[in-house]
Amino acid sequence: MIPASAIVEGIEALPTLPEAITRLSALLRDDRATTTQFEQAVRSDPAVTANLLRAANSAFYGGSEPTTHVRQAVARLGLQRVYEVAIGTSFRRSIPLRLPGYGLDGPTFWLHCAATAVYAEALGRSVGLPDPDLAFTAGLLHDVGKLIIGGFLAELMPESNWWTFGTAVMERELLGSNHGDVGEAIARRWNLPLPVAHACRWHHEVERAGPEVDRDLVAAVLAADHLAYLAGFSGGSGGGNGLDPSVQQRLGLTPERLEPLAEASREQVLQLGKLTLGREG
Repeated sequence: MIPASAIVEGIEALPTLPEAITRLSALLRDDRATTTQFEQAVRSDPAVTANLLRAANSAFYGGSEPTTHVRQAVARLGLQRVYEVAIGTSFRRSIPLRLPGYGLDGPTFWLHCAATAVYAEALGRSVGLPDPDLAFTAGLLHDVGKLIIGGFLAELMPESNWWTFGTAVMERELLGSNHGDVGEAIARRWNLPLPVAHACRWHHEVERAGPEVDRDLVAAVLAADHLAYLAGFSGGSGGGNGLDPSVQQRLGLTPERLEPLAEASREQVLQLGKLTLGREG
């Protein structure tokens, strides 16, 4: 069992999200926010600026004319997409080259997170969630707790055993906490919206969540995690074990409905992965 204080120290050692993300998050919730304010927030972070311009000129988002200014990029992508590119850029910086304990390299883990984000948003729109855009952020960060948990797992269990025993339940048995618990703590430390923190905490235990939790959003994140596995972006997740029937029932999902959705959004996943890895799309 790992002392809780050690896990807390690991959480506190993670870098906080850049000021640009905090500003963009506040602007998204402000009905009076202007495009100029979004532009100013983006310009405060060179990496976010670069990836935003790369996104606006990518094959997925690009128009007939190249975009060379942040203002043009904001207009082309829209405010929500600007935030998504920004938070994706910042989260990607926190991912190490390898996640010990999970047998994963950083890019593979990142693609799984990106895929879960894209599929969570698509599912949110498909099933009529009130805020499908929020599902993107929740999906992107659902496994953020693994950044901390992985190092402790590596101390207790050889990576060769992870594929056999690697579940959120096993994490808690070994460590006293799992990546959901730790993910919620990280999300709160980063001042992310409370539904995102709840999705981090409960995406493997949807039906155990309390009445204050949006279970439909959490269920969509878990279903998106499963879709990411189906589409080949497994990231070491347990999605190959099948989707919880209670989640299928809650969202009205069937395999016949899920599989085409996984394929339809595949190109968007690849574009997001390329953009935030710093390669041209």
